[in-house]
Amino acid sequence: MKFAYLILGSSFDPARDRASIGNGKATIVGVPSIDAACDVARELADEGVVAIDVCGGFREEGARRLIEATGGRVCVSPAHFLPEQEELNRSLFAKK
Repeated sequence: MKFAYLILGSSFDPARDRASIGNGKATIVGVPSIDAACDVARELADEGVVAIDVCGGFREEGARRLIEATGGRVCVSPAHFLPEQEELNRSLFAKK
């Protein structure tokens, strides 16, 4: 099974900020936006990735966009955080 982890950060370039381990079975990709993540998710799905975990910055809305972008072919799992860290999470991933 091939899977991936997408991490969101405005300075990431998905062409440069990616790595694979396990003979390509696990890939991590840094993306600067949800739109870029949708492009990467489609690419990964076409390469046989069946599951994508995403960092907390995607929130539920971003995860849903990835599901839509991949036509539901990929299981997308957003990282969750505790409710008491809601404010911190939003501040870390706010557009700057």
